[in-house]
Amino acid sequence: MTPSLRTARACRAAAVLLLAAAGYAAAHHPWLALPGLYAAAVFAWCAARESALHRRALALALRAEHLARPRPRRRLGAGLEPCCAFWRHSYGAVHGPECTGPAVRVPVHDDCCERWWTSVGTRHDASCRRHTGAPDQDRARPAPQ
Repeated sequence: MTPSLRTARACRAAAVLLLAAAGYAAAHHPWLALPGLYAAAVFAWCAARESALHRRALALALRAEHLARPRPRRRLGAGLEPCCAFWRHSYGAVHGPECTGPAVRVPVHDDCCERWWTSVGTRHDASCRRHTGAPDQDRARPAPQ
């Protein structure tokens, strides 16, 4: 139990007592009920704020506990060793131009040549549309040349 929760419970109890007192005063002297209702509203607001502080303290403690737990190191790939710096920093999505590691995989495009595929993207056929600069080549991911 945090101090905020104790304060919130005390404020709620005070608000209920002041509400009961305001109800009793309204039966005898209606003008005396207004200060009791106002004080009850202030104590109810204070109870809500302290409850929020309690929830925040619990959330921060839970987060700190979660961050303090040791986590196993995440491997970059499923059993693959990094073959170049580009691969290491892109989590296996990009390889360096001179990378010839066993993990190098280049996506197959239907408009590229077989020589490009077998040379791991470093050479093209003379008739390859990507190599000749055809207007419909993929400009978002140009092939290495």
